[in-house]
Amino acid sequence: MARFEQLNKNISGLLSNLIENQNLCKLLFYAVDDPLSEPDMSDDQRSSLLNEHIFPMPKIPGEQEYEASFLSIYLDNFKPSVENKGVKESVLVIDVLIHNNLWMLNDKALLRPYLVLHEVDEMLNDKHILGFKKMPFDRGRLVRYNSDYSGYQVTYSVSSVN
Repeated sequence: MARFEQLNKNISGLLSNLIENQNLCKLLFYAVDDPLSEPDMSDDQRSSLLNEHIFPMPKIPGEQEYEASFLSIYLDNFKPSVENKGVKESVLVIDVLIHNNLWMLNDKALLRPYLVLHEVDEMLNDKHILGFKKMPFDRGRLVRYNSDYSGYQVTYSVSSVN
């Protein structure tokens, strides 16, 4: 992530990686009690999640025709490193937005947001995805987006050339 001009390419690449994860795609797409038992999604079906369920921007769903699950992915909090002014620090923000009626899965034994967070964390935490260092998990918090949607916002630390 050498310069701001690279952000489009980096986020686009990250989105492409995320839609390769069948479990993540099923959790976002299938609004059923056991989404992981649903058939694997085709390449076209997974690609259709982009800008329908997975967004490269902070997006809070408005009124929906149906109950759904969403991811918003973006970079935030850019600042020069305290230790090295040649390094730009930021955070990768992942908003997990789940309709409140879709939280509970499998007769209330599992919660969809935690499964989504698990899939995302397995793909990102301490991995070389963006920047020149591994991206450690930074923090997470519960967020109530509106009366129908709640979920979590998690962040990962990113270091890049300033």
